[in-house]
Amino acid sequence: MHLRTKIKNLLKVLPSFGALAAATAFSAAPANAGDKINCIFPFWFGFAPVFVAQEEGYFSSEDLEVTTAFDNDRANVLPAMATGAIECTMRTIGESMSRPRQADTTGTIIGTIDISVGADGVVASGDIKSVEDLIGKTMAGEINHPGTTLVQHALAQMGKSIDDINIQLIATDDSAAVFEDPSVSAVATWEPMMGSIVRNSSREGTHVLLSSADYEGLITDVILVRTDDYQENPEKYAKFLRGIYRAIDLYNADPDKFIAISAPFFDTPADEMKEALAGVKYTSYEESVSYLPSASGDGKLKEVFDAFNDINVVLDLQDAPLQYRPYVDGAVLNGLFDGHTR
Repeated sequence: MHLRTKIKNLLKVLPSFGALAAATAFSAAPANAGDKINCIFPFWFGFAPVFVAQEEGYFSSEDLEVTTAFDNDRANVLPAMATGAIECTMRTIGESMSRPRQADTTGTIIGTIDISVGADGVVASGDIKSVEDLIGKTMAGEINHPGTTLVQHALAQMGKSIDDINIQLIATDDSAAVFEDPSVSAVATWEPMMGSIVRNSSREGTHVLLSSADYEGLITDVILVRTDDYQENPEKYAKFLRGIYRAIDLYNADPDKFIAISAPFFDTPADEMKEALAGVKYTSYEESVSYLPSASGDGKLKEVFDAFNDINVVLDLQDAPLQYRPYVDGAVLNGLFDGHTR
């Protein structure tokens, strides 16, 4: 069974955010308690630093309590943030910008946590040598899949769009079976399914046409927090970010320990998690600083943000372009460890 299929099946038995909110997971902290952040995010290894920060005491050493829940449905997230039920989520920047977000919707990006460096992509038949070869052909995939995003980004650079190819909507879990249909020239998928299709497809010349490694930084997971609470309590979010980046430091120093701590939270064997993380790069504190705005400029995330303003509108995932600032704010991130032990 593919890892993403296992994740999908596990999500079927996980409680929904609504059920969790109704229970005790997100109950209000006493008035005299330390700072508290309630955070929901998709079931994916890119967000493992949260669990490591919890287990290693990086949050508690800051007098910060962090509660977590998995929820893959982004339609739940922004409404929960708007009502004050949660303060934090983590998702790709493209997802964070897409509906139901509007210009006045709460939510501020205050950091990055990981980028995809090959974990997402498009597999094509042997006759498709370039993205341009897909024009007029059929690609199967989900419209909001990172692989579809990569194709749209590549097409835009040659003055074309996703409208110039035929999109067959499928569930990503079905991509291997769908690709066996000779009328389908390519499929948007992710690891480990992407490599499996290349190795096992009966179609001659099957290969990875492009992946997130070709556009490093485009598929970036960001930390999105409730705007009003962030503005009123910036130090609370500084505590959260310090915990995250200390956990990422641990991964860079001792990945096996990091995986041993976090894999049980995903009900996944450590070796499978290690394999999947080969296509994911956790962003260190220094890397995150380079992505976000500072006194010296907008940061590398500005280019990605502008790209998704175009991509999401073309894919009908966003009504209109959003403004980079103040939606993305590096005020707390810059100087985060000044006066604090790393």
